[in-house]
Amino acid sequence: MRKNVKILFIGNSLTYYNLLPLCVKRFFADAGVTAECIMQTCGGKCLDYHCGRGDTEMNVKYGKFDYVVLQGKSSGFDPSAFLPAGESIIKDLVYPAGSTPVLYMTWALKGDKKGQAPITKAYEDLAASTGAVLAPVGIAWKRAMRIRPAIELFAPDGNHPSPAGTYLAAAVIFASIEKRSRSIKLTDDGFYREYGLDRESAAKINRIAIETAAGYRAE
Repeated sequence: MRKNVKILFIGNSLTYYNLLPLCVKRFFADAGVTAECIMQTCGGKCLDYHCGRGDTEMNVKYGKFDYVVLQGKSSGFDPSAFLPAGESIIKDLVYPAGSTPVLYMTWALKGDKKGQAPITKAYEDLAASTGAVLAPVGIAWKRAMRIRPAIELFAPDGNHPSPAGTYLAAAVIFASIEKRSRSIKLTDDGFYREYGLDRESAAKINRIAIETAAGYRAE
């Protein structure tokens, strides 16, 4: 079993809100793995902003990352910009650097019942065309809202994640990278409490994350 992993997160405020990479790091720590997590983010931007930038090239080419997590927008999502930019970053930078690309699928805005379908399709299409690992956060988000509606995943603006939403996103990313199929171990004093969750709610979120990630691996 590996003891160390290095991950670069490229995205926007859906990544830096509530310090998602730190939450992912803590999931790995509980699994006995030391994770070094680095962020390259800019609020309100999609992957077309990061594509072709010098900092993106330098970080991916020379950072010696095991995984590069790529995340697009929820508000104003445009597949025609997201898809070619994502494909370029993955094929021109991530694979040549020896890293594994991970697609952090986002969620639709709160109350937008039709918004998830085009987001899901774009991420699925990009995963299919590049072979990237798909972390289906948006699908898990939708499931969690149906199964545990009392857990508020959204921040008050209806776009960004609440602390619980960040916890869910991190759980899906962790489960997708680790190909997790067994339960995530919880203790009474676990870090989930810092995200506004009790042990029962955290266990339910973890199970949703694992099952959703596993379902995509099986397809």
